[in-house]
Amino acid sequence: MVGTASEANHAYLRELGAIPVTYGEGLAERVRAAAPDGVDRALDAVGKGDVLPLSIELTGSAERVLTIADFANAAQYGVRFDGSTDKAEAYHRRAFAAALALHGAGDLRLPLHRVLPLAQAAEAHRISEQGHLQGKIVLTV
Repeated sequence: MVGTASEANHAYLRELGAIPVTYGEGLAERVRAAAPDGVDRALDAVGKGDVLPLSIELTGSAERVLTIADFANAAQYGVRFDGSTDKAEAYHRRAFAAALALHGAGDLRLPLHRVLPLAQAAEAHRISEQGHLQGKIVLTV
């Protein structure tokens, strides 16, 4: 597994089991060097720049790319946006069941960036907009 991030987050990617690659100019070459046997699938969680066409180039097909961040351009490139298939509900049920099983077995780590009360939802949104977070922001009720 290859993950893209700034140098400051490479140690975190290694903890997750990924080979870290710095994004930006020359990304395709760095990914190819890190994955000499090729790229099977790509997940776009950024939604910026030329990520979708580059992901299609690296995987060889728009069908092998999923974006959770670039709804505006997904259709243009023929890339699936999370939940945009006819079988999305069944897929999500299987994915949630698999994730819960991994969690139950202690094999799934869900890092948290910050936990805030619901009353601080606006602050959570501001933090999220800063980007480059390691983990999720959770609002408690």
